[in-house]
Formats: sequence, structure tokens, C-alpha cells
Amino acid sequence: MNFALLASVLCASGLPVWIGDLPALRHRDEAPGLPAPGPAIESNYDVLHYDLDFEILASQQLLEGTAGVTLTPAGAAITQVVLDFRSLVVSSVTAGGIPLSFDQQGDALTVYLSSPLPPGGELELLISYSGHPWNEGAGKFGGFWFHPYFSYQMGVGVYSEQPSMGRCMFPCRDHPSDKATFEFHVTVDDTVEVIANGDLDGVSYSGGKATWSWSIDQPMSTYLAAVSASEYVDLVDSTYDWIHYYVYPNEVGDALGSFPNVDLMMDRLVSLFGPYPWECKFSYVETPKGDMEHTSQVYHLQSLINGTTYADPILAHEMGHMWWGDCVTESDWQDVWLSEGFATYCEALWAETYGPEAYTTYMVEDIMIPYLQSGETFPLGDPEELWGYTTYEKGASVLHMLRYILGDEDFFASLTDYFDHHAFGLASTQDLRDHIELIWGQDIDWFIDEWVYGYGYPVYDIEYEIQPSGSDWDVTISVYQAQGLGTFFIMPLEFSIEGAGGDTLVTMWNDVQNDSEAFTVPFQPTTVRFDPFHHVLSTALLSSPPQPPEGGTGLLRVAPNPARGVATVTWPGLETSALDFRLFDLAGRVVLEGSLDPGTERSVSLGAIPPGTYVFEAAAEGGLRQVARITILM
Repeated sequence: MNFALLASVLCASGLPVWIGDLPALRHRDEAPGLPAPGPAIESNYDVLHYDLDFEILASQQLLEGTAGVTLTPAGAAITQVVLDFRSLVVSSVTAGGIPLSFDQQGDALTVYLSSPLPPGGELELLISYSGHPWNEGAGKFGGFWFHPYFSYQMGVGVYSEQPSMGRCMFPCRDHPSDKATFEFHVTVDDTVEVIANGDLDGVSYSGGKATWSWSIDQPMSTYLAAVSASEYVDLVDSTYDWIHYYVYPNEVGDALGSFPNVDLMMDRLVSLFGPYPWECKFSYVETPKGDMEHTSQVYHLQSLINGTTYADPILAHEMGHMWWGDCVTESDWQDVWLSEGFATYCEALWAETYGPEAYTTYMVEDIMIPYLQSGETFPLGDPEELWGYTTYEKGASVLHMLRYILGDEDFFASLTDYFDHHAFGLASTQDLRDHIELIWGQDIDWFIDEWVYGYGYPVYDIEYEIQPSGSDWDVTISVYQAQGLGTFFIMPLEFSIEGAGGDTLVTMWNDVQNDSEAFTVPFQPTTVRFDPFHHVLSTALLSSPPQPPEGGTGLLRVAPNPARGVATVTWPGLETSALDFRLFDLAGRVVLEGSLDPGTERSVSLGAIPPGTYVFEAAAEGGLRQVARITILM
């Protein structure tokens, strides 16, 4: 997600913004009012199809309707079905017109079948329910939300131990490993439009109400199912008529300035990954919270539709999810980097549209350095935090390094093979490894073991010695890894040997501690530069902090992050300009605003702002504006 949120990203223009794909969190809190967990979902059945027919009673903040759940045994015959369902209350369950007994406790709805369902058999449960749907709480993310003019389901709970939030809207087997097709029949007031996954099948009107019918015929996970209801304007992309932008009526002008590059993004990702995989529309849907990669309909944060293309990296991130996460889905949340790391890497691939230097700059400044500065050192596989810098930025860095090791041809061929074998299904890190080894023809366990399952990143202590050797010169390079976290990183390391008579690029295969290798060059060297093309995630990247381009502006920074009480704002290139600022919570509400006098470092008092994750927006004369994510502590 670009919760989707949740990682922080930096726009190609230099704009730092948080991704709804989820905000990058330092810790996860359980939302107040979370029901006691019910029994664990049994994996003895598969859901094939959901047929959801419900009414959104926005004025009462109620949902009321029926869910048809078609399922089949996963192995032996079954006599009961345990579904996830949160907060909403079931009034009846039937199958083939026959009432069934059921029990609802905590998050578990247990349905007792009238007779065993044999292997290969199919059964549709019709479950009637109503009530006030659950969400994670004020300032948070997942669940079903009511706002004065909007009602919508956000499919991932980033503050919840179990992230899948399909259970907040309909009874389901709420785990990414259980995929199904969907129909939606959603009734609302006839002044409201409903957007759901897939394609619109039709709208019927009666008695001041409208029922919107949508369907998607390719299977997806329950956390990707979503419905949004508001007074939308449907804007159709001028290049591809299957790309839509559903925005609020007063945002049409800004939308035209915020989405002009979407067709180019689609072209870029299609050229790398193959055709858009879904046999339905693709859309960005404006919502008060975002961003989130619901299949075929990305929820896009209202404040990012502002007439600029600053949010292009977020748009590319969420679009990337249509391949990685939505179509090829992680078998379990612990492999979420296969979704979020891939989508974050799509930001850099979009930046590469502007050339290889733009790609490298984005990788270094917007992905690798933020991860190194995050303080996170836990493994990428089975991470301590699902929505932190590790799964997003480190995951993208792993793909960047794999591309360097394999070369472009084998790297993208590996992704194509991986996608082709797991499209509309599930995948694990080991699956990715197998496809890389198949295409590359070499073992890659050494890399996966250290970068996915190892801790931290390398800290290189490098020395070199230059000596004459006849008419040539010998350069001896010594490497010691000083990270001390228990993981030794085997990597091919590049060095640029430079002098007045020329320069040359050499590679050392660093596979032992206290490694040393001599290289002979035909000119007198004066210096040796490590990793000149920034292929390796290491602390060497921190030795050259990002600088603003000549005559331009650098990145807006808010520090420390997290902050307590006071934060310092820096914006290179605009030190002599006054700034206006606003602090938004994740619901888009302004919680603090003011002005800052010119200066290199400007202080902002955070006062009594409650702890949480926020978006800091700074604006300068001439329409320049950037935002940065900040976490405020008590």
C-alpha cells in the first residue's frame, strides 16, 4: 500500500510523502474496542465466491444485508465452517433455503452444516447481518468508515495484530491465502455513487434509493475487497478509456493536474511486467484516508489530489500492486515484502523513466537512505513490524541489489517467470528464490539468507594501498565488515580506481572477513571510490547527504523523527523564504498550522498534539509545496 500505507516515500520531484499503502510505523497499537479474538480460522475449506448484497445507511452508520459465501472442502468432508466477522451481528444463516445453526463469538462466526459437505462439493451459505461496522479508531486506518459525505471500506488494518479487514464488511475467510471472486450489490441514497472492485454491471433505482452492482471475475484476497460511496465524478483517462479517476466534484480541476502521468506509468509497468493483469477497469478513487491498493480501485488520499504531480511515486507504488500483492499475493503476512517491497521498487522504476541517474537518485535518497536512518535492523523475512521501513524500503533495496547481481535481462526475466507461475495465486520468498535460480542458472541462497533473513546491513571499513609495479600500479583494497549484528554480507563490491591518467572499475567478491585483493592498472591512481553506482545497501551511502540541484530546492526534512515537543524544519534552497505550514492527521484534518520565518533550521512547537503519525506540509511563495511524514511521541 502506499498504505498501501505503509511506508514513507519521496516523490520524484523530491517530495517526501507517506504512503497509504500505510504510514511507516515504529510500533503498532491495538485499537480500543477490539473484540476478543475467536477461534483460529480452520483451513479445511476454500471460499470460491462472495455475493455481497447490503445497504449503507450512512445517516445511522449502519450496514444491513446478506452475504452469499460459496465454498468447498479443502480436503476431507466438513461439518462446520468458521468465518471471520467483526462487530456486525448475524440474524440468520441458510443453505439451499434450509436454516442452519450458528454461533457468533468475538471475531468468529461458526456455522453448523445440516449434513457433511463431501470433498469436491460446493455450498452457498446465505448470511443475513446488520449493525455498526468496526474500524481501528480515530486517526487510524483499517475497517469501515463513515464521514459526513463518504462511506468506505479500508481493507488493511495497520494498527491491528491481524491486518485483514474484510471481516469488518462481510463474513469471510479473512486471510490473504484464501482468494475468491466477488459480486457487490450495494444500496445507497440515489444521490450517491458506489465504486467497488471490478466493473460496473448496472444501477437500478427505486424509492429514492439506488443499487449499484459491480463484479470481478478473477480471484482476489479479502483484504483487497472494498466499497466506497460518495458523490463522485467519473473522469476517464484520455489515453486509456479503462482507466478512471473517481473524485469529488470540487476536485475535478486539481485531479486534472494530479493524474496526467498515469497512462505513462501504466506503459512503464506493462513494459516491465507484462499486460495489466485484471480483466476490468483500473481506477484511483478519492477517499479521506489512503493510499490503499484495493484490486482495480486504488484509494487515493484526498490531500494528494492538489493539482500537482508530487504524488506520482505514490500513484506508481499503488499501480505496481496490481501485479505485486493483488495478483501475486504473499501466502502469509510475514512475507508482505513481496507486496510492499515490490511496490516501493516500482516508485524507482517510474523514476527511471527520466533516465538512469533519476533511478539511482531515487533509490539512494528516497529508499535506501530513509531505511538506513530508520533504526530498523530486524530481518525482512518474518519482520517485527509489517508496515515499517524494512518491508518497504529495505524490500525495494533487495530488488535493486538483485538487479545489480543478475543484470537487467535475467532480473526482469526472473520476475516474469515468477509472475507467470503465481498470477492470481500465492507466493513466498522461497518461490521467488526458485524462479531466480531457474532463470539465472546459479544459486542465490547466499543472497536471500543474508538480505531477507539476516539482520541489518553491512558497515564497510575500507582501506587501500597504492604501489608502483614496473610501468603499472598495484592497488590493494582491504575490506572489513564492522556491523557486528551477526550477519556477514557476501556481495560483489565495485570500486572505481581513479587517477590523472584514467579510471577503471573493478569488482571484489567479498565473501570473507578481512578480505583483501590487489588490482593492477596502467596509470597512477590518486583515489579509490567504493560503490560508485550505489548498488549496495550500506552505511557508505550516508557519507554523502543529498544536496539540492544547482539553482533548485532539496527535500523538505522534519527532524527528529519521531519527535517530542519541538521539531526542526529544513528545506535546502529556500532558507531565505518564509514558509506557511500545516500539520495533518491521517484522516486529513488540520491539527496545527502557522508560519515560519526564513532560516536554515526553523523550529515548530508541537504543543499538545496527541502522539501518532502525521503529514507536515510546507508551502513557499510561488506555489512550491512539499510534505513529509512525522511521528509524534508523548
